[in-house]
Amino acid sequence: MIETEEKVTTASSILVILLRELRMERRLHQAQIADSIGKTASAWTKIEAGKSPLSFEIFLRVCNVMQVAASAVMATAERYAAMLGNRWNHPDGSHWAVLFTELELKEDALLSAAQEYWNSPGFRQQGHNSFIIHSILNGPITNPDGTITIAPVFQFALDPAFRALQLRE
Repeated sequence: MIETEEKVTTASSILVILLRELRMERRLHQAQIADSIGKTASAWTKIEAGKSPLSFEIFLRVCNVMQVAASAVMATAERYAAMLGNRWNHPDGSHWAVLFTELELKEDALLSAAQEYWNSPGFRQQGHNSFIIHSILNGPITNPDGTITIAPVFQFALDPAFRALQLRE
């Protein structure tokens, strides 16, 4: 039996990732979101980076600004949390624990991976300018052949081959 490390994230981190991806889908700048929710650009940037907590009130305001139902974002977060908890879905066989408490950024493997993805050469080359076939809110998608299609930000955290490809310059 192969030993795999348990990776940890939080439900809040999944929500932050979804909100950032949704913001980029909609081609909104961080400053636009910040201004619309009554925060400074710096304050919103810290929330997206996992350096400040996402309060429920701010979550609701951001959803309102992006004209998306908070329940749709939360349902997507629940689907990704369930997928993360099912190690059979992961190419590296890893097991993820999704907590409902706050973690330090350095302890949150998913948020750390997301930050690394958004700073990767592969993301910068494609970025949010690429054609979006499916909204982040539609995932994860179970295909007829049983495979699961997930957003690249989650694929980066789960698939070592995809991560290596994105990190290549």
